[in-house]
Amino acid sequence: MKYLLSLILVLSSIQLANASYDCSAALSDDHSVDSKSFVINEFDVESDFESNPSSFAREAVKKLYGNLDCEISSNKDNSIVKCSEIVRGISNSKICYLQNDDGYFLVSKDMMENINVLYNRWD
Repeated sequence: MKYLLSLILVLSSIQLANASYDCSAALSDDHSVDSKSFVINEFDVESDFESNPSSFAREAVKKLYGNLDCEISSNKDNSIVKCSEIVRGISNSKICYLQNDDGYFLVSKDMMENINVLYNRWD
């Protein structure tokens, strides 16, 4: 009985470690690249980029994790977000920088229906 319980605990911990490894691997093409771009449909995100860009960026990255079948842990959910216009006065140049334990993301919206997410891993 002790052996069976030990085996279950070991397998559970391996599964938890695998979940975070899979997320990191999915973001970086199985660790073959340092950065990767993703496209998400604007209609998959409820927040509005113009009125609340920080919330929009968080939700877009959360959706990306969901699309990659990754779990969102609290250290990924409580991320730092900064948004600004690259060219002052031109709202279409707005971009958000979001960072968490996996790396950092640049989130922008094109003039159609796409959210562009650029992932960069930490060194």
